[in-house]
Amino acid sequence: MRKSKLSTQILWVGLITILLTILATMILPLVRERSLRREKVLADMTRIWGQPHLISGPVAYGAGGAVEIRKFKIDGDVKTSVRRKGIYRFPFYAAKLDFSGRLGAQAGRIVLLSRSRLQIDSATLDERVVFFSEHNENGMYVYRAKVAGALDDELKISLTCEGLQSLSFAPTSATAEVRLKSDWNDPGFFGDYLPAEYTVSKGGFTAFWKLHLPRHKAPEEKYLHLPPAAEPEADTSDSVAQRRAEIAIAAATQPTPGRYGVNFYQPVDIYLATERSVKYAILFIALTFLTLVLFETISSAEIHPMQYLLAGSALVIFYLLLLALAEYTGFTISYCAAAAANVLLLARYSGSFLLSRRHTLAFAAVLALLYALLYVILQLEEFALIAGASTLFLALATTMYLTRKLDWYGSVAGERSSP
Repeated sequence: MRKSKLSTQILWVGLITILLTILATMILPLVRERSLRREKVLADMTRIWGQPHLISGPVAYGAGGAVEIRKFKIDGDVKTSVRRKGIYRFPFYAAKLDFSGRLGAQAGRIVLLSRSRLQIDSATLDERVVFFSEHNENGMYVYRAKVAGALDDELKISLTCEGLQSLSFAPTSATAEVRLKSDWNDPGFFGDYLPAEYTVSKGGFTAFWKLHLPRHKAPEEKYLHLPPAAEPEADTSDSVAQRRAEIAIAAATQPTPGRYGVNFYQPVDIYLATERSVKYAILFIALTFLTLVLFETISSAEIHPMQYLLAGSALVIFYLLLLALAEYTGFTISYCAAAAANVLLLARYSGSFLLSRRHTLAFAAVLALLYALLYVILQLEEFALIAGASTLFLALATTMYLTRKLDWYGSVAGERSSP
């Protein structure tokens, strides 16, 4: 009788686990829908506050074509803040950049490219003031200046740029040194060249790139372009089509310099984190039900399948509550609030069928521990898989240890009924 009841209960628990997992995965489309809405708001804000900056240059040109800029350096100080629109928040930066280098030959003009508008505060060539004109060509901002540069003249440009999310550069000289410092403490370095050195602390980060591209040479001015990041709006006029075709040919026949930079982003995006937590739903529900089955097996408690279903429904609703609160309070606060509410609810509800205050408190403690472990896994990012696998292994080992003397065929632990 005991064997039949236990087998039936395990079967019911398995079916309910599968059903609740399916219901939990149905939350994923809602998460993606809210994420797409956030991206739409971000697109609207970029039109107001500026797109992520991608800067190429400066490049000097003389009678014989591109002129190498030696000892090229960029020093940048980036201040950040968080901008809001409705319930959404995005990292905004204001960067003060200083460019310097020396001409490798005589030059008559200097060109600087950017995907978004720049504010050039000052520019000098051998202590002579340089004035840049601004043009918008094929979806990028082009800054040109006529100069009378001689060999080894020192070029200095100070500019300010503001934008959202990221700041990046495209190399235009064979060697370059780039130093950035910022008060943002969660940088994401990306691109074809990673920093040679960097430090990250609660007060911000510093990063140093040292590029050495001996075969790289800046293209002719008419072929000068930015690495692809986002396509400009469609323009089908013959002149623009011809210009893009020429650039495509030049890009195919010359080494691609790529780009490098830093992302200013939150390491745990609320939608990504919620989606990842939903993917652990089957593990979370299974471990919770396993705890209840163990309490039911080693005690006199009897748990009806409907009670399993109601308790499991609370586990599924946790993800909806998490998503709804995270859009207003951030992920950490919403996770703590939703987890605390669920632990209190299930602890109160389990007291009606576990019939033991000690078992009820133990179940609440296990549930709180599971939520804490899930939060740690979500924070680990790269190490999430090994943390999840280790949690599952420890849960199995604990179950095997607690049930090592349990007689699964009889009604009393430690002894099997004699024939």
